Amino acid sequence: MAYFLYYLVFLPLSYLPWPVIYGLATGLKWLNWYGIGYRKSVVVSNIRRSFPAYDDRQVRSLALDYYGFFFDSVAESIKLFSMSKGAAVRRCKVVNPEVVDHLREAGRSFIAYGAHFSNWEIAALSFQPQFAGFQVMGIYSPLKNEVLDKLFRDNRGRTGTQLVSRRVVQEYYDEHDGTPTVEFFVADQSPSNIIWQKLLWTTFLGQTTAFLAGPERYAVRYDRPVYYMNLRRQGRGYYTAKLIPITDTPRLTEPGFITEAFARRLEHEVRSNPATWLWSHRRWKRSVPEEVASLLRTHDHLPPEYAREG
Repeated sequence: MAYFLYYLVFLPLSYLPWPVIYGLATGLKWLNWYGIGYRKSVVVSNIRRSFPAYDDRQVRSLALDYYGFFFDSVAESIKLFSMSKGAAVRRCKVVNPEVVDHLREAGRSFIAYGAHFSNWEIAALSFQPQFAGFQVMGIYSPLKNEVLDKLFRDNRGRTGTQLVSRRVVQEYYDEHDGTPTVEFFVADQSPSNIIWQKLLWTTFLGQTTAFLAGPERYAVRYDRPVYYMNLRRQGRGYYTAKLIPITDTPRLTEPGFITEAFARRLEHEVRSNPATWLWSHRRWKRSVPEEVASLLRTHDHLPPEYAREG
């Protein structure tokens, strides 16, 4: 079934002209809003929680803008199955790769924080040709269907990007051969099955929110400089990526500083360009543990090795 979907649906669709595939995306936007309703309640709820001053008209407008972007990004991701490396680079340009030249020359790897913001699928395809002297590595969540997982993994990696399952990240670091690497973490997902003390709790979009502290722990343990990858949509099918430094000396930062800096940068981006964040993700699907809520209510600080109040 998975091969059927790929060879008879996804791959043929990828050869459609851009105007046609965007026309289909626009049609799906309206069909979803008035009919299918894919995660519509989640999107509306997330927007209301994050922008409490919005009235019904503003909430509806942002939700529609989001679905417009969402289905455009689905269309763009399908186009990637037949997109050349040169086309991918033209459509997602890293504007300042030279800011990490000193790391490449020193033979050092670095961590780049990303988020479910703009189209990370096209970024995965375009980054390797733009970071000369570095191996680009991306952490990803495997699909349940092994055939589809392989098809999507092979497509994402066909320009040279190395993909590492989130289940074996520690093994990757233990076996890393020292090649200068750009290590991408998409770090805004909702944590699952992790005890609350191992998360960073902060205020994000006006809500008490947990962030995974794993990338920060790897940065400190393996002395990786840290950057935020600012990915912005410039128009349909076109993006720019900019590296923004967080720290070149992670072992000198206070516990929680790196994760907090990422949260603040991402919050700024979401407020500036709200339609291109993944509002259909159940970001706040779990309640705040009573231990955390109690500490926040009394204005006490959470243990500094795990959290910092925003």
